[in-house]
Amino acid sequence: MLFNKPPSPARSRRDVGHEVRPRPIGPRPNGPDTPLMEPAALSRALRHAAWRDPRAERKKFTEVYSAVRTLERTAAYVDQALERLSEVAEALRIGQTTEHDLMRGLQAARIEELLDSLERLSKMAANGGLNLLNGESESLYLDFGHEAFRYVLPPFDLRRGPKGLNIPQMKDGFDNSSEIQAISQAVALAQVRVGQFAARLSHDAGMLVRMAKTYEADISVEGDIGPSQERAD
Repeated sequence: MLFNKPPSPARSRRDVGHEVRPRPIGPRPNGPDTPLMEPAALSRALRHAAWRDPRAERKKFTEVYSAVRTLERTAAYVDQALERLSEVAEALRIGQTTEHDLMRGLQAARIEELLDSLERLSKMAANGGLNLLNGESESLYLDFGHEAFRYVLPPFDLRRGPKGLNIPQMKDGFDNSSEIQAISQAVALAQVRVGQFAARLSHDAGMLVRMAKTYEADISVEGDIGPSQERAD
């Protein structure tokens, strides 16, 4: 479902010398809420990920593990964002259920601070020239295998603005019930979206670790073949 099928042998013979366009691995490029890659598709991809040049295997092994580190770094900031959103939801509940004006004012200020911290988290998630949490960076992608499969992870905008989580500002404190309702609904939706992206990061990191182990195994096999064995063959 999430892969274009590899070309048939007949088609491959016709396309000799023609550059194969990369095929995406994982969810289709319409956001993080799409289904994750199917196990059968991953197995198919790993079968096509075989390299016979050990130098190419080492290079790809390094690229894949670098991507895993990027996903893990991103996931750490996503987890912090989920904590912030959970604290916002709790502050909204407290502010709406208390009648003490000072407490309501403190909770309103706390909510705004927590939501503004999402902007800081999105900036801190930068890893080299790539930032998967500000919505403006390029996608993370890896090409691998002789059939030119491509893993793609589009950036997710963690910021509270309209292009990101779209959580409105609290202008009237807890005096405007419709405003509070809109903020509460936006926070609840943001928790779902960020949680789904967190699940995607976890899934994809595990998938890429499996890929890296495949390359690592191939490197080990190639390294065990000495010159005497090669001559014997």
